Formats: sequence, C-alpha cells, structure tokens
Amino acid sequence: MKKLPKGKYTFKIRLTALCAAVMLAAVSLSGCATSTAIAGGKDFDGIMAALKTDLFGSAEQDCQQLSLSLPVRAGFDPIEDKSAYASLSSDTLRSVYEDIERNLYQISTEADEDTGYYVMRYTRLPSELAFDDIYIVKEAVICDHPEAFWVLSRYDVRNNFHDGNYLVLYSKYSYDQINAAFAEINAATEQILARIPDRADEVERETIIHNALVDSITYDIAAAESDDSTADAFNLYGAMVKKQAVCSGYSYAAKMLLNRVGIESRIVVGMSKNSGHMWNQVKINGNWYHLDITWDDSLTESDVLYKRYNYFNLTDELIQRNHKIGKDFSEMVCEYGDDGSYTTAELYNFRLEPCTSLEENYHEKNAAHVSKMDSDDISTITNRIVDASKTKGEVVYILFDSGISNDDAETWLARRQNGNYSALEKSMLNANKYGIGARVRSFSLVRMFSDEEPVWPNLYAVRLIYA
Repeated sequence: MKKLPKGKYTFKIRLTALCAAVMLAAVSLSGCATSTAIAGGKDFDGIMAALKTDLFGSAEQDCQQLSLSLPVRAGFDPIEDKSAYASLSSDTLRSVYEDIERNLYQISTEADEDTGYYVMRYTRLPSELAFDDIYIVKEAVICDHPEAFWVLSRYDVRNNFHDGNYLVLYSKYSYDQINAAFAEINAATEQILARIPDRADEVERETIIHNALVDSITYDIAAAESDDSTADAFNLYGAMVKKQAVCSGYSYAAKMLLNRVGIESRIVVGMSKNSGHMWNQVKINGNWYHLDITWDDSLTESDVLYKRYNYFNLTDELIQRNHKIGKDFSEMVCEYGDDGSYTTAELYNFRLEPCTSLEENYHEKNAAHVSKMDSDDISTITNRIVDASKTKGEVVYILFDSGISNDDAETWLARRQNGNYSALEKSMLNANKYGIGARVRSFSLVRMFSDEEPVWPNLYAVRLIYA
C-alpha cells in the first residue's frame, strides 16, 4: 500500500481521526451519553448517536404538559406548603428548584429507550452546582409535592458540550396514565374531604383525615420487604386509590389532605424498628406535633382498635422513645452507591419545627385521667363510658398519673377487693344507671405499654361490649 506523505492525509482520514479524538474526550466525561452507550454495549450507530448528543446537545424533547389540580373543600382554604423550598440556603438552589418544579409536569410522549420509563423535561443545572446540592434540590421538590406520584426516586445527571449538566427525572407512567390515575386520586380525595363538617376546627379536620387513612389503607408488607421504590405502595396513588401503602404512601397522603384543608404538614424521615421510616409533622392551633399514621394503623384488627391514636400529636420526647429523627439536610453528605447511584448513607430532613406541646394530643385530651384512684376518678371514667355509649363507641382510654405503678393501677381498675366492685365495674354500673346510651354488658382491659411501643407506660384501653 502506498504511504501518504507526512501532512498529506485525506479529508476522510482526518475527519475520522477527529471523530475518534472527540469520542475519546467525550467518553472521559462523567455522565456523558457516549460513555453510557459504550458501557451499555450499544452498536456503532448507537454510539455515534450518543456522540452527537454530547457534541451538539440533546434533541428537542417531545413532551406533553400536564394540567392537574386537586379538589377543595368549601369553607377551608387549601395551602401550598413548601417548607423544603423555604429551607434551601441560596437563590441558586431555589432557582433550580423552581425549574425542576415546572418540568415535573412535562412528560415525554415516548418511553426512554434505555430505561423503559418516561422522562420529564430536562432541567439544566448551573455548572457550579455540586452533586450534593443537586440531590438536595431534587429531594426538596419531591418532599413539597406529594401529589407528583409519578416521579420515581431514581435520577440521572448527564452532560454534554452544548448543554452542560442537566437533570433527568423518570416516571413509570405515561401522560395518559398519569391523567387517569389523578382522576382516581381526586375522587378518593373528594370522598374524604366530604366527611369534614362545615366549620370543623383544626383538630377535627386532622382526626377525620387520620381516621379515613387508618380505616382505608392496608400496610403493604410485600412492598416493604421487597424495597422496590417503583411500587405504588411508596406513593400517593398507592395510598389513596389502591389502598395499599408503606410509610411514605401514608405520609404523602396525609400531607396532601391536610394541606387541602388549610393545615400545615411536613414530611419527617428517620428510623423505627431499625428500618427507614417516614411520618408527618402537623401544626394544630399554633403548635407543632408528630403524627405517625402508619404506626396507628397496625397489622391486626384488634391492634387498630386499641392503638389507633398512640401516635396522634406527639412531642419530640414521646416520638423519640421508639423513633429516630433524621439529621438536618445542612449536614448531608452524599456518596456513590455500588449501583452507581449518588445518594446518602443516612436519612435527612428539611426544616422541622420543635414539638413540645401535648395540648392537642389525643390521649391527653380524651382519656379519663386518674390521679388519686378515688370516687372522683370513678366519676371521670363513668362520664367517658356514657359518652362512648351514645354512639356505641368501642374503646375508652384511661391515663394514670406517672406516680401510680402499673400493679396498683390494674388492681384498682379490674380486681374486686373485700367483696366490693372494681373501679371499672362501678363505672360501668353507674353509666348504665344513667340510661342515656346503649347498655354496656361487659368490658375487657388492655395495657398499652410494650417494649416495642413505650410511648404510653400508664395508658389503658377499655373495650366496651354492649348488650
């Protein structure tokens, strides 16, 4: 073969060499399309298409704009509760948040070839934005928008010479599927909001929403054990429509519903039973409380009956008896996982508020309080039984002062002494004498304390059995 003189290479050879050099440069870029294509075993055409993207930018996305709105309850002004946004520390982070927020509602018309998911419109990222900050802003948007059930937890940060860095978010639902699912969410939301009476105060609204979720949702054990974050059990749709959810589904549903009736609510992440967990903070009548609807919805019917208000408006001190609250996001450190994802080893929260009041705690407010174990305390229990009997309520709670031991409390409540009726028997007989509600035939007593749930060491539940 005849050699070409030095410096006399044909245009075709020079172009090929240039392409090869550019390809090598592109491949060296973290997150570039070319390196992804090569790593994924794409053929030559696929690699060249990826190289074109790296050189000249992503082609214009063909997206459809979602127009979604949640129902309202007449008489209660909904709020846009964006505490995670307010937590962000700079104008740059807030600006990126706003871009991501807009792009959540623009869904690609075709599924992504590599993942099989639908992508949202890309969000360009400032070149100075660190990977930790990208993760923080993305999480802030999801935290503030529980209604965006279609957004998966996975994401990619890509780059090319034309666009720089940009964020790719994924949905397993198409545009049409999102619209159909949102209509179902709206119907379920309207049913719950319709239960709230006109002029109901904040704690009444909270109680109705709490009870509606406890009564309608079943905890999805299979989803929790599989840890498949794409499952509907992890989002609003699973909780509101499929009626099966894990803690995140309960929490997103609670935040959405509470916000619809004017109650501030924040997402809390942390640990319980040595596993990641999620619940809510709520602001009721000026004070902040912890609300864990998942733990109020236990796995057995009897547990739900007795324990349904154990985690209703707790202080920081009470919730931390068996929950661990995650750190503030300002302490966040991200790292690459074994699967190449960029995430955190620990759990973090956006702005939370101190919870120190028990004013609107369910048991402090509604249980019969016993301080001296005397006739006055029997009258207090009698009044609670009478109130319950008017609607055939199944459970009355009795809360003893901390200075009374469990042995003394249980002896006084349930054991006859010297031939006399126990305190509960006297209360039941007294309530029946009033003749106001249904007649109570008998009762059973349950102590609410356990090593796993040490929140209420002096609380008892009395199940009323009617004639």
